[in-house]
Amino acid sequence: MATKDEVPCVRQSHELSEGERKATHKRREKVLLCLEKLGIRCEQNKVPNIVVLGSGGGLRAMIAMLGTLVELKKQNFLDAVTYLCGVSGSTWCMSLLYENQKWSEKLMSLEEELFESLSNSSWHIEKAEESLEEAAQDELYSLTDFWAAFFVYQVVQQFDENELADHKEASETGINPYPIYAAVDNEKLSEKGGNFPGTWFEFTPHEAGYTALGAFVSTRHFGSEFEEGKLKEKKKKHICYMQGLWGSAPGNKEETIKYIRDSIARLLHLRGSFLSFAFERSPETFMTYQSILLLLDLQLCAVSGSDPKEVFEKLMSVLSDEGQSESMKLCTAIRDSWAKKTREERMASCAELGKQIEKEFGVYLEKGRIPEEELPPSQAVVLCSVWNFLKMVYKTVLCVLSWKWGTIHNFLYKCSNIKPSYLVENETISLVDAGLAINSAYPLVLRAQRQTDLIISFDFSDGDPFETIKKTASYCQENHIPFPNIEDQKMDGNNPSDCYIFRGDNSCPTVMHFPLFNNVNCSGKVEDYRTRFATWHMSFPGEAIKDLLKKAQLNVSNNRVKIQNEIMRLVLSSRTRKSQK
Repeated sequence: MATKDEVPCVRQSHELSEGERKATHKRREKVLLCLEKLGIRCEQNKVPNIVVLGSGGGLRAMIAMLGTLVELKKQNFLDAVTYLCGVSGSTWCMSLLYENQKWSEKLMSLEEELFESLSNSSWHIEKAEESLEEAAQDELYSLTDFWAAFFVYQVVQQFDENELADHKEASETGINPYPIYAAVDNEKLSEKGGNFPGTWFEFTPHEAGYTALGAFVSTRHFGSEFEEGKLKEKKKKHICYMQGLWGSAPGNKEETIKYIRDSIARLLHLRGSFLSFAFERSPETFMTYQSILLLLDLQLCAVSGSDPKEVFEKLMSVLSDEGQSESMKLCTAIRDSWAKKTREERMASCAELGKQIEKEFGVYLEKGRIPEEELPPSQAVVLCSVWNFLKMVYKTVLCVLSWKWGTIHNFLYKCSNIKPSYLVENETISLVDAGLAINSAYPLVLRAQRQTDLIISFDFSDGDPFETIKKTASYCQENHIPFPNIEDQKMDGNNPSDCYIFRGDNSCPTVMHFPLFNNVNCSGKVEDYRTRFATWHMSFPGEAIKDLLKKAQLNVSNNRVKIQNEIMRLVLSSRTRKSQK
């Protein structure tokens, strides 16, 4: 029987979900016991809401988040935490931990298990391909599907086909902090930027939706097709897909396209003999694939600024087989005007050509173009398999050309009484990595209903370790959200200290900010560590993983007294603070 948080309908309210309210209320019992062990006396109705934030940063963030949580447990602080909130790589760590219903009690053994998993490859390309072919059957297939099956699966070394809603038991008993995962609406981010509250989208085991707009749906039904607030068709989004959605921005566009191109080349190589069989029976299909893959190479030239001459020659040679097609004419025009165009205009031209090729030659991807009934049954099965594979590759390339990420059904489509009205107009929405807005999900934990008292922020970002808190200060100022003044403290991004404390008046939470690499845990080697653990890495050697875990742990152990003092200060002043909520 479905719980109230699983009912397939839209909830419009700024209040927390019933599931979250019950879970965090239960968690207070654990927090109160933890405070007593720390020697901090606290009344039951004055228990503070402490949040741990983990930023994005790819595999580096995933490992550092694990090390941070382990040390928080060792120092007896983890059980004082009400919420655990992550972006990108931190969400990879979180989603793996919440598979275990008592993970916070088993962190040491789970750390060993994850270390072994990350040190020894258990990724299987066959599994990735199978998942992609299944995903490509959906009309809303996007690069997020590809990213989840290839990049994220390779990085985390697990392909979790459960759903986020399956983590309810690990979130409701009070044993673990309550988890919040972040994403942003790509269209609103592009249109209005990260300071627009409607950009932010949150996920918990109970609900998913627009934080500041108060529009939610059961997590169990996230991605499903809705109309007028009612479920039309259930669609399952497994955790591996969610990890791809949350962590879809580990590198720049050139690196990402190159990775996708190399991955497709690897798949085509593995399918070599089967592809030859299909192409022999349909030369038109072979031509279509040649053109679309060359167009992907052309897009890479547009992004990287490399010379496209050779790619144009090959592409026009393929298209000329079709005579004076519109694709050939358009390709010629793009080639002749290439030097005069900006990077963005070149990319747009590639996308336009991709649409034209799809319009003219996409018909060759239909099964009916090859008479399977004339084949022996065994060959027909092979051909069907190859066709599904080719469709997936074709759709992936088209997604690259249009830069299509995180496209899902809009659960608010045609929903009545939803404001602002733009939320109900489109059948789909596009969700992407929240790191593209603010690389730590402050807007989610600053939601007034969560009554956050202390934010312990661990910044695993690449580059300026203060960018997240600076962007948050700007976000809060623009949206009239209470936040501490950060301007009084010197923040040297090139040589940061290991702990910064920002306090305000009783209307806002205190923020403790911990840059991952700093002049305490890697004195004189901050830049060396940033280079060594760059975001784009898909794996690290075992010794490097241990080193990174240690650096993250030092940020907690070296500041144990500061953390305890802030919690103590918070509890002592809680009467004043709680009375104003």
